[in-house]
Amino acid sequence: MRLLQHYQRLSLAFPAHDGPARLADIAAALHCSPRHARELMQSMADNGWLRWLPGLGRGHASRLRLLAPAGQLEMEAVRGHLADGDIEKALRLLPTAARRQVAELLPAYLGVPPAEPQTLRLPFYRPLHSLDPVRINRRTECHLIRQIFDGLTRYDRAQGQIIPALSHHWSHDGEWRNWRFHLRPGVAFHHGRALDGEDVRQTLLRLRNEAGPHQGLLSHLEDASQSAPLTVDIRLTRPDALLPLRLADSAASILPRECWQQADFGRFPIGTGAFKLEVNNDYRATLRAFDRHWKERPLLDTVDIWVVDDPDVRAQLDARFCHPDEPAVRPSLYQLEAGCSYLAANPARLDSVQRRALADWLHPTVWQAALPGEPALGMLPQWRHRPAPVQPQPPRLPPTLRLVTYQLPAHIELAEAVARRLRDIGSRTALTVMSYPDFARYDWLDDADLLLTGEVMADDVDFGVYQWLCQDAGYRHWLEEGTRQRIRLTERKLTMEPDEERRWQGYEALARELVEEASLIPLRHHLQTMEFAPQLRGVTLAQCGWMDFGKAWLAPPL
Repeated sequence: MRLLQHYQRLSLAFPAHDGPARLADIAAALHCSPRHARELMQSMADNGWLRWLPGLGRGHASRLRLLAPAGQLEMEAVRGHLADGDIEKALRLLPTAARRQVAELLPAYLGVPPAEPQTLRLPFYRPLHSLDPVRINRRTECHLIRQIFDGLTRYDRAQGQIIPALSHHWSHDGEWRNWRFHLRPGVAFHHGRALDGEDVRQTLLRLRNEAGPHQGLLSHLEDASQSAPLTVDIRLTRPDALLPLRLADSAASILPRECWQQADFGRFPIGTGAFKLEVNNDYRATLRAFDRHWKERPLLDTVDIWVVDDPDVRAQLDARFCHPDEPAVRPSLYQLEAGCSYLAANPARLDSVQRRALADWLHPTVWQAALPGEPALGMLPQWRHRPAPVQPQPPRLPPTLRLVTYQLPAHIELAEAVARRLRDIGSRTALTVMSYPDFARYDWLDDADLLLTGEVMADDVDFGVYQWLCQDAGYRHWLEEGTRQRIRLTERKLTMEPDEERRWQGYEALARELVEEASLIPLRHHLQTMEFAPQLRGVTLAQCGWMDFGKAWLAPPL
């Protein structure tokens, strides 16, 4: 590759050259000594890229003829790297302006390979953020965390219940304050060491102690201890019938105790999951099947997620997550997300009367915006908590507003529509779009009037709704104190309720209050669509809209 870079430099200095060329000028173009330039020229000549006749004696010019267009050599090298699945080297070969050519080549290389090994390659629109379970709460990263890590428990969507994972059995004292978890023997981390109780103990204490989006998950953990090498006792400060649900959350994934302190752990995490992460950079993430997984080896050998933010290219790939406006022409799966995009208002800028008037003004029976998805009349599609307003009037809002969202195409599109709707009634609305890590710090709240964000449940919708209502969702930063107190009381009741049906009654009552008082304003439910090639089998959609890699496999071509 370095020799090709030298030829690129030579081609720029001597475009389409066929004639005399001084060695000193060649060395200057190659940024090296004349002696090294001679060696490079000979290597390029051996490759058939040029002809070079060194001048004999002082004052005699050499003769140089370039035979191969540099662009042609670049693309040949790019194709070779793409065939090897190495998109990083392919992109590094080209200047930024020429990288569009790589995008045009990708369909030929991102497809499902016809032969073993079983490698699935699919596109994603951005590089992945940290995959440290404690530090990330984006749905894509959380889905991948579930492929790389295991928790003590796991939610099984087919059974609709929590089942054993790293812990094969657990029990409690009858009051849900003291729990005992028994670990599976022989479980291996990706780097080879066996799992033991100390890994579990330190993971849980870290989740409680380390600041981050999930710190509230185990804030009532008093202590975790080992009564035997593969037995962990958990003591809580208050009863919690939901502890097995909490421990199935991606944030409670069990980590090797010697690794999570490392600076690059978020980029290259180590778990016990069915896939281990081999590559994670700005161009791709590569997951490889972990042969020693305690449960079962995946059917796929490799999952390659390549960063391709080009709609035309993505439309030609073998599996893609479709925008609602894109036609699906191959086998597809659809589902309405369990969650919604919503708006929240800063109570220091908009009082309760203004917030309710704003909610009415953005109600789907009043606001006929042609937007993707379905109108949200509640936080979940099955809830109808927003009755149609009677003769809604434009809300009296401040003359200028700042609306903040993050870099998710669906949210940006929706935020732009909201801003237009408010500008129509005389409120100049400035839209700020942040990267997700900047958005999630919430250090901008005091300077904002409105935020537009969203929530999509994981497979365990029961516990997902509990977290949304009672823990760290975006709207909670702007709740008034009376509402906060009601939520705290509701949370205590829900954590002591082992019956799922009664919990759902509590969820709906609290969600109705939040919507009716306009603490949050549901806007849209988005349709999740995945299109895939016919030879890709076993495709199922998780609640987050991603494919369950553990069940997918590739049929041989007919």
